[in-house]
Amino acid sequence: MIRRVLATVVVSVVLSAIAEPLDALQSRPDARLENRMLRQALGQEARGDLEAAEATLRELLRLQPGSSSAVFALDRVLRAGDRLPELFPVLDAFLGRNPSAGRVWALKVEVLVETGAVPELEEAVRVWIEAEPASSDPYLEGARAFHDAFGPDRAAELLEAGLEAHGELPQLLIELGDLHVAVGSIELGAAAWARALGRDRARRGAIFRRIEELGDGTGEAAVLIVAALGAEPTTVSRLEAGAELALRTDLGDESVALMQAALLRLGERESRGFLNGFARKAEDLGREESALWAYAKLREITDDPGEARATDERLAEAALAVGDTTAALEAMRRITESHAGRSMGRRTAWTEELRIRVASQDTEGAVSALAAYREEFPESPDLDALSAALASRLLGRGMRMEAMEVLSGIEGPGAALERAFLLLEGGAFPEGIASLQASLPELEPTDATEMLELTLALSELTPPGGQLAAEVAIASHRGHPKQGVLAVQDRIDSVPAPDRPPILALGARAADQAGLGDIAAIFRRRIVAEHQEAREFPEAALRLARAVAAEPGGRDEAVRILEALIVGRPDSPVAPGARRELRRIQEGGSP
Repeated sequence: MIRRVLATVVVSVVLSAIAEPLDALQSRPDARLENRMLRQALGQEARGDLEAAEATLRELLRLQPGSSSAVFALDRVLRAGDRLPELFPVLDAFLGRNPSAGRVWALKVEVLVETGAVPELEEAVRVWIEAEPASSDPYLEGARAFHDAFGPDRAAELLEAGLEAHGELPQLLIELGDLHVAVGSIELGAAAWARALGRDRARRGAIFRRIEELGDGTGEAAVLIVAALGAEPTTVSRLEAGAELALRTDLGDESVALMQAALLRLGERESRGFLNGFARKAEDLGREESALWAYAKLREITDDPGEARATDERLAEAALAVGDTTAALEAMRRITESHAGRSMGRRTAWTEELRIRVASQDTEGAVSALAAYREEFPESPDLDALSAALASRLLGRGMRMEAMEVLSGIEGPGAALERAFLLLEGGAFPEGIASLQASLPELEPTDATEMLELTLALSELTPPGGQLAAEVAIASHRGHPKQGVLAVQDRIDSVPAPDRPPILALGARAADQAGLGDIAAIFRRRIVAEHQEAREFPEAALRLARAVAAEPGGRDEAVRILEALIVGRPDSPVAPGARRELRRIQEGGSP
């Protein structure tokens, strides 16, 4: 009897295991089966056999009711067959088993809107909210569906309900801002976006893009949002977002004010990182004044020598970008002083500092600084260029003696050239010509050619002609070529005829430099017409022909000038160029 009872129990247990509900077996995921049937349905769909694809997908859902991939594939097949309403039973069956399947809920509300089943939409969203109380997706996706079905007001109400249920979620606030802006309410949209900013750094860029895409409304929205982010109670994150938005929309004063408010809430270490980030953003956006402010504040709280030097380097760059030479020089001086005496680093930094100082208005300070530099680094290869540049600045202010002192004892092409012009200006022609010749070997090829021509001209001219030529050359060298042009116009006929070709050539180059092309052509025309045997004739003829050919109706005259040049001076260095120019003009080509 006992054995019979035990046997019955064992059989019952086995039968119970065998009789496990079919639904439970079907719900177990079988990835290989699912993938195989999905590929099969996809192939059938691709061949246009929608009926077979539908059958395969429905069979997959029978075997594995939890396959959301099958639901989405069936949605695509039914759409292709214009039978979308037939998807509802499938969706309802799936959601009945998987009430927290957010993606399928989103598909259902989308299909409800597309099929015009608007009355059921509100109930579907309500049920979805109850099914996923911890998710904001029902509010977000539901609002989009409500917008299409009922309009923006109902969508906004649903988003506000989501915010009440879940707090100030950025994704809901961004969507709310979009809704308000879409109906023309920039003020309400800006308020919603301002609430979102500072809560999720990853979404900051998306909000900035929306503001920038407002076009004419960008400025209004930016002002509203920046003000909201700066208003108490606020946080460092919101202040940082407001400062960046102010930078992006060129609200420089507001960006600095928000940064200052943020710094009051931060420790020294956090402040350094904060200011560095702000300065880099300002540089990237071209807001140099804001970058300069940030680097100046950063320098105040930086004690580490290496960090201080790097900050000063960026500070100097920012200061120069906004034209604040004083701040740039102060930063460069600190960099120079941070290096050990007579070190290469000190020399390099001091050289950069002197380049800025020489270009500034403080010529007296530059003279003193250059003298100190020269004493510490008497063999510096940069002394020549620095001395020449400073001498030129001094001469521009009429400080001739000071310029001579700066150049005294300096060897190099730059100093030699400046010394030459100083000597020429003082009437010391032999010494000036010698200094010009000394500078030639180390000058750039173009400059060397020009100075060689000047040297030859000065060596051959009479005193009156040499004086006028030197005056023209000095004016051009100091950046006042028009003065030289006027001098040639006024006095060219007062010098001996043999002196005129080189002076006219100098005057023509000065006119080119001053942008006075018509006067340059007049000077060259005189050389071509009156001085065919002069050394300056070939180049003057070629340049005149090019200028004449560019004028309306000047082609024939240009051809005559070039033909005369080629025939009269066939061995001239410019003859090949003249032949090419003649062919170009005759063929009607462009310069």
